[in-house]
Order: sequence, then structure tokens, then C-alpha cells
Amino acid sequence: MAALLLTSAFTTTTAQTEPIRIDLGQKGAVVSQNLYGIFFEEISHAGDGGLYAELIQNRGFEEHVLPSGMTYKDGKAYAPDAMNYEHRTNKNWNIHWNLEEKKMTGWKVAGEKATVTSEIVETKTPLHKNTPHAMQLNIKKVQKGGKAALTNTGYWGIGLKAGEKYDLRFYVKSSDYKGTITARLQDGETSKSLGAVTLDSRQLKDWTELTATLTAEATTAKGELALEFDKTGTVLVDYVSLFPQATFKGRKNGQRADVAQMLVDLHPKFMRWPGGCIVEGVTYENRVRWKETLGDPMTRRGEWDLWGYRATWGMGYHDFLQFCEDLQIDAMFVNNAGMSCSVRNGDFVSSDADMNAVVQDFRDAIDYALADPSKNRWAKMRAEAGHPKPFPLKYVEIGNENVGPEYVTHFNYIFKKLKAEYPQITFINTLGHTDPLLAQIPGDYMVDPHWYRDPNFFFANNHLFDDAPRTHDIYVGEYACLGGVGAGNLLAAISEAAFILGMERNSDVVKMSSYAPLFENENRRDWPCNLIHINNLEVYGRASYYVQQMAAENRPTYNIYVSETSTGDPKTTRHFCQAGYDEQTGELIIKVVNGTDQPYRRSFTIDGACNVLPTGKVISLSGDAKDENSFEQPTKLSPRTTLFGKFGRQFDYEFSPMSFTIMRIKICK
Repeated sequence: MAALLLTSAFTTTTAQTEPIRIDLGQKGAVVSQNLYGIFFEEISHAGDGGLYAELIQNRGFEEHVLPSGMTYKDGKAYAPDAMNYEHRTNKNWNIHWNLEEKKMTGWKVAGEKATVTSEIVETKTPLHKNTPHAMQLNIKKVQKGGKAALTNTGYWGIGLKAGEKYDLRFYVKSSDYKGTITARLQDGETSKSLGAVTLDSRQLKDWTELTATLTAEATTAKGELALEFDKTGTVLVDYVSLFPQATFKGRKNGQRADVAQMLVDLHPKFMRWPGGCIVEGVTYENRVRWKETLGDPMTRRGEWDLWGYRATWGMGYHDFLQFCEDLQIDAMFVNNAGMSCSVRNGDFVSSDADMNAVVQDFRDAIDYALADPSKNRWAKMRAEAGHPKPFPLKYVEIGNENVGPEYVTHFNYIFKKLKAEYPQITFINTLGHTDPLLAQIPGDYMVDPHWYRDPNFFFANNHLFDDAPRTHDIYVGEYACLGGVGAGNLLAAISEAAFILGMERNSDVVKMSSYAPLFENENRRDWPCNLIHINNLEVYGRASYYVQQMAAENRPTYNIYVSETSTGDPKTTRHFCQAGYDEQTGELIIKVVNGTDQPYRRSFTIDGACNVLPTGKVISLSGDAKDENSFEQPTKLSPRTTLFGKFGRQFDYEFSPMSFTIMRIKICK
């Protein structure tokens, strides 16, 4: 009853003529240490061409391969004719598919004083079963000083930095080529050489791995990699990879260091992977198969994902777990629940044999991360990959955005078995936190509601969780303000701040959250608003990035009573306040959102403190509502920290228009 009364107190509002009263003696909910995390999905080239440090696009020449489970006819790829689990109809989902255009994604072939033709072929003796296609070069009439060049343009150019070293790896096969092979970094706009190495001639009758280290002689965002052949012959080339040596934590097959650092600076407590809708797939066969993301990247099959391009799965399950360990955060793995995306084909499995296979796939994933290598074959694979100790896997989500009675049946089947076997894992359900179908699912699990809405929604729903059922802990796995806010302006960020205050105030039930999507490459936007923007040399965070960072850096130990958490109509007056206490620093933390275009001046009264130090920090993000950060002005909208010297048991403060402000005040209780 005390908790209910306190919750009620948090929703009380008073006239603005009265001071906002903060009472340290009225302790609210403990704020979850895991409230702020990150969610990664391969969308907008977030991984390939983004966080994942590989510089070559279409490295295995498999970009044109159809999504698994689909067939090709008359320029389209068709999903199987099967019932959609949610709508109970056959959707006959399909997509346009230009085979020839896709084949040459990222590649170009040219001859200089030489004649060369090229073709992507399915080889009789492939490099690996998972990379059956290769580039075939037919080189003829090479004059003195001539060459044939196979060039990759990367992801809208290759970012090269002067003095940096890059590791090259590729495979060649030929029965008649007797020349040399030169690997060259070059400027894609001027063709100027930026560093080259010539590899020794050798017998190439069988597939031969060639490696080299190239040093960039200049910086460019529009670099290219060229493989040059100076003699006649028929040459097969496959799996061309170029990696910066300076990856995050120096990991082979690792992450781009500057992009990863942006995540470090968010201070997340967990990471959710690999999605998102791609977990479901456009067809069940198209789902993410974590087992195929393990091992040597050359052997990883990859898969077209439903955001419109083929994912390499270079950043696979093991790499994700390693990344979480490197960030010293918990891992959340999301796995398919036996059904594809209902917005796409929505086909599903239901037989006992198929569902047992689904359950076993979950088991194997958990065992890979946590089991004893001496007792489990998947854990043994983990150890053989260089990590005998368990990874920090703590959460497992069963499906993604699945709904309805069929999902209830699937979840019950999977959850009942897994929870008994892995009691240490927190399992997550994808139904909304108020879905009446939850009554049909017994057990202790989290729920994962998602919201992608406009600013009005987020301002209006600061109190969304005040009256939420306390039957299941809530993980707000995906949320973002979009619609009428450009690529994510300050108005969007400030509205999200108002929503975040509501989550933090209700942290007795909202235990975790993560903004989505996380990344976009500036050349590919599959979703209107994304937290972090990437190009080949730079990375910056939107205003929403800094809202996330401010909230995480200033998470109190527990909430305390605030007499006025919001004022008036959220569509017009848009003022919000939240307070908490940081036991580690002995500071009162007051967070205020002013979502209007006018200054907001308020008085505050602090009760329950024996002393209030007059000088404290004020961290504030503010600006014009329509402003956005950019590569030209990456920190135009970013928090500013100042000292304020007039704190006391009573004080006044004027909050800037369109601002999110955090005050840290030293007190004695």
C-alpha cells in the first residue's frame, strides 16, 4: 500500500505559482542499474559499413543470392505460399530482385593496355560451401606495362587514414595465370596510388590465400582497393577482405574504434542483438541463424536481411558476446520463436518436431555463451575460438515484436522448457505490457513494448507507466521519436527526455530501455531517425544521443518525492520534473524538461536536508527545436556543464527554451 500511495504522490500537480517541493524524506523506487542500454540491428548499414570494421563491400561476391526460402521469377523474389501466423491468410510476399545489378555491388573491372572481361560464377570447386560464387577474370592481350584491375569501392568509398595500416586477405585460383598480383590503395576520385604491395608469384592451381599489410599514404573518405594482374590468364578471386589494424580493443574481425567509442561514451549496461525484425526474417528460412555467424568470417554464409541488402554476419554471435565483454556490459540475445515477420510473409512452424528444434537452438546459443567446454560441444567451440570462460549472457528474448495467440503458444512452449533448465537467465516476452494475452502465459519473465511515435506522443506519455501493471518487469526495447522531426531534431530529443523521466520515475517496473535504431551510414537510411550517424571517416551523435548519455551519466540511486512532475496540457505547456538521490556522491539530482519555445522559471523547495551546498553542477542541452547535428557541426546540440552558485533549501532557476537540464546539488541528509 505504501508503494501505491507513493506512486500516486508522484502524479500530483500543483499550480505553477507554488514552488516545486522536493522531499528527501519520501523515498521512491530504486532506479534500476540496468535502465539504460543499447540495441543493435543490421539496418541502414549499421554493421556492414558501420560498426563492423570490414572495408570491402560484397567481399564474397554473394550479394545477388536470394533470401533463404524464396524463389526467383521475372525479376522478383517470391516467398513461399504459406499462412501468415497473425493474419491467418496467405500473403504471397515478394520483392523486386535485379540479379545482374546486385552481382557487381561494390565492384568494377577495367583494363589498362589490356583486354579483360568478368563474370560472377558459381564455381565447380568453391572456396567454401558458404561462398559458392567467385569473380572470374578473363585477361587477354596485355601490352607492356598493362594490367587488369579488379577494384572495390567499399561502402560508398573506403575510409583511409594517413599512416594507418590495413590487413588484406583474399583468395585466388588459376590454372594458367603466371604474373604478379599488386594490391593497391588508391583515391577513388583521382586514382592516385596511396600505397601498394606486390605479392610473390606462386602456384595458384588450387585456392590460395594471399595476405598483405598496406599502409595508407594519405587520408581520404573515397578510397578504393584494386587488385592488379599484369599477365594473361583466367583468374578466380573470392573473399576479399581489408581491415584496419586499429580496431576497437585491437580485435581481429572487430569493430571500428571511433564508432565503438561512441557506445562506450553512452555508458550502457547491456546490449541487445541481433535485432529487431531481422530476427524474424521475411520468411522463416530468412531468419538470423546464429550458428552460421560463428567461425572464420570467410566461412560465414551471410544472408539478405529484410532491410534490403545482404549482411555478411562478420559481427556474429561470438563477436557480439566478445564486444559486450569488452564494454563490460551484459549481453541480451534475441532468437527466432518459430515464426517470420507478420508484416512480411509471416510463415511459421508448429509441429512438435519443429518446435523442439526451435527450443534446441535456444539451448545451444545459451550453452555456447555459458556452458562448461568440457561438458558441452557448443561451449567447446567457444573455447576453441579463444574464449574458454563464459560470456556475460544474462538476457534471452524469445522472438521479436511477435503478437497474438500463435505467439502465446510458441512462447509458452519455449519458455517453460528453457526457464526450468536455465533459471539464471532472464527471459523476455514480446507482447505489450498491457496485452490481455499475458494472462495466458504463466511464469516470471519481462515484457518488451516498443514505441515509434511523434513528439506529441512522448510528451503526453510521461505518465504512461505510473499506472502500469506491476505483474511483469518492463524492458522498453525499442523507442524513438520520429515523424515531422527531420532526421532527428532537438524537439524529438526533448520529447524523448520527457518520456525517459517517466521510465526512471517508474523504475520499480521499468527495469531496462534502449533507443532504436542505433546507427545509420549517411548513404543509407532505412529508418527515419537513428541515434548515431556514420560516414567513412567520422561519426557523430544526434541530440537524442546526448539525452541518452545525460540520463545514463546522471542515474540516481533512487527516486524521491516531487510535488509536480508535469504541468498542464502536455501539448502546450510541456514542463516535466523528476528528482532522485545519488548515494555514491551524496547529491540530489533534479531533472527538468522544458519542451516549449519560452524560458521556464520556477522556484524549488528542498525538504529533508540538513544542509544544501550553494554551488553545484548544471548540465543542459538546449537550442532551436528544428536544429540537428551534422558532420559539419557534430556537437551543435550537445550538453554544456556550468556551475550554479545559488542553490539552497529554496532557490529559483530559469530553464532555457527547448531544454533538458540536470542539476546536481550536494546535500547533507
